Amino acid sequence: MSETENGSALQGVDDPAARVAQLEMILQLAPVGIGLVDSVGRTSMTNGALHRMLGYTPEEFATLSWSDYTHPDDIPVNLELSRRLAAGEIDSFEMEKRFRRKDGGWIWVALTVSLVRQADGSPAYEIGIAMDITERKRLVSDLRAAEERYRVLVERVPAVVYSAAPGAFGRWHYVSPQIETMLGFTAQEWMSDPGLWWRQVDPAAREGLIAGEHLMLADGSSTERRSDTYRMFRRDGSSLWVRDDAVVLYDHAGTPTIQGVLVDVSQEKDLEAQLGHDAYHDSLTGLPNRSRFRESVDEALAAPTREGRGTVVLFVDLDNFKTVNDSFGHATGDEVIIAAAGRIRSCARERDVAARLGGDEFGLVLRDATVEEASALADRILDSLHGAPIAFSGGTVIVGASIGIAVACADETAGTLLRNADLAMYQAKARGRGRHAVYEPSMHEGAVEQFRLAEALQLAVATGAITLEFQPIVELHSGATAGIEALARWHDPELGTVPPSIFIPVAEQAGLIHELGRQVLVRACAELAQWREHTGGDAYAAVNVSPLQLEDDTFPDFAMTVLRDQGLEPRDLVLEVTEGLLLEERSRTTLGALRSHGVRVAIDDFGTGYSSLNRLRQLPVDMIKIDQAFVSPVGSDEGDGAFLRAIIGLAQTLHLTIVAEGIETPHQLDELKATSCSFGQGYLLARPGPITAIPVTLNRSSPLTVEDGSQ
Repeated sequence: MSETENGSALQGVDDPAARVAQLEMILQLAPVGIGLVDSVGRTSMTNGALHRMLGYTPEEFATLSWSDYTHPDDIPVNLELSRRLAAGEIDSFEMEKRFRRKDGGWIWVALTVSLVRQADGSPAYEIGIAMDITERKRLVSDLRAAEERYRVLVERVPAVVYSAAPGAFGRWHYVSPQIETMLGFTAQEWMSDPGLWWRQVDPAAREGLIAGEHLMLADGSSTERRSDTYRMFRRDGSSLWVRDDAVVLYDHAGTPTIQGVLVDVSQEKDLEAQLGHDAYHDSLTGLPNRSRFRESVDEALAAPTREGRGTVVLFVDLDNFKTVNDSFGHATGDEVIIAAAGRIRSCARERDVAARLGGDEFGLVLRDATVEEASALADRILDSLHGAPIAFSGGTVIVGASIGIAVACADETAGTLLRNADLAMYQAKARGRGRHAVYEPSMHEGAVEQFRLAEALQLAVATGAITLEFQPIVELHSGATAGIEALARWHDPELGTVPPSIFIPVAEQAGLIHELGRQVLVRACAELAQWREHTGGDAYAAVNVSPLQLEDDTFPDFAMTVLRDQGLEPRDLVLEVTEGLLLEERSRTTLGALRSHGVRVAIDDFGTGYSSLNRLRQLPVDMIKIDQAFVSPVGSDEGDGAFLRAIIGLAQTLHLTIVAEGIETPHQLDELKATSCSFGQGYLLARPGPITAIPVTLNRSSPLTVEDGSQ
């Protein structure tokens, strides 16, 4: 401060001592640190603010050079500025520097330095004014660190952060570098061309986006986020899907700015599309699934049709596909399903919908079609499936199909149309498979009858109303009763007598066969045990089993438990099965487990199924029951007798017990004896009846005529 300025500040104070005192008071009361630094660098005079700021006493300051409490990094700059000040290059200088407090801590100060010269112009001392800016520096440092973290975050997240003015051609104030990765444009290009965003947006989405933006602006100060998903195009013309999450912010002048984030959600959209596809398509074949098929039927029923035409549904069920699965495994089954689906689809017209309904079932819906066109399509499918073997990784297999056709009537629903096609398919199977059938109302009546049967049978099984009749298996030369076959019988109060050929398939379809089969096995073994106790005979019990029973893993243990409970040996039980059943791996495994305990297995109705004689040695069987069809013609033709003798001879070679079924005439009995057939069964010997009527040895001169019934 110059002498003139001092004079002005102290105007009216004439006493020099008073003036010095006033100056000292002003110096001490100043809110900033003040120090006078002499020519050798010592701080010879300081004020209270500086004492409080650094913690040194006036005496300590007087012995310290300013460099003693200055950060080493700041000393060179300070020296250079002081040199220039002394040289007259500058009148004063300002700098930010670090002072060390007496306690060892460091503070930042904003330092302003002026030079007081001697009368001859040489430097006298420097006056330094220091303001503590440590807190400000900390805040600035924190702000910079936060800004840096934000910048790093914004520039490294896999999304585009932006700030833009509203409108289709609003200027973009900021866009993060990820815009180049996402769309192929640099951030500079994007911000310098206000219309670039609008041009890269899918035209189909533009109107909705602008409308949404207007709604945001209309909300005023609301900070509610808007989220839009729309398609954009990259620089190279390829497309992607983005999700745009944005809010509107207003500055102090009320000017709106849209702040937002663009995220590439193409993968999410692809996954969404895939999930949508999977929800309505079969994962194995790629065809529409049952849900989509029903929708297609509904759509076809709602569409207009021409006179004499309408909606037609085909229900396709592959024949004997279970055998493919059981014989070759499910992986092969999948290959066959895929190939069959391809053939079925290739037979349909472009506008027809082909679907996989589940398992080995397929459906087709034809719009505006005739029954003749549907029948022609069914024939094409049958020819395609059966005409050439389907190749799989381990070989080939021929797969046929049964097809039901249903034509929609007035006010038909999808449910009834599918039901009718299903009923027609079962009718096609009943007629011999490998064909198609057109739905007729009588089929529904038959289905209703089946339902009535199933309902009544369920009650009969639950109440134990299924009874047993027994027919002996006789040693033909001695007349001894070697075995006793248990035959299930059902007489319903309303339906009358229902033959096994009717109620056994119903039991299988209705899921009643397991309980029914258990009841038959328990009763047959119990009655055989009583018969043996009363007669002293040693006949075995022969019981027919269903394929479904042999799929039950618990069946072998159940059978062994029943035998133990009745005091019977395993060899006292013979399970009769059909030939086709022995081709299934699951059945052979179950029967093998039973035979390992000593239970015997017989092929029932031999000659009517799939087995060949050379396969007998590979099958888990102990005896064969020759079907009545091979016994009845005996004597009518020499060739028939020779064929029967050949079967018996080969079976004996394989050490299989032989039982001839359906012996009805004395001549047949004599012929069978001549062929060395050991055992027989039939009306000539005894009709089915109560087990108590069966003797240990039959009177061969007059067959048993106990209660009449069908075998």
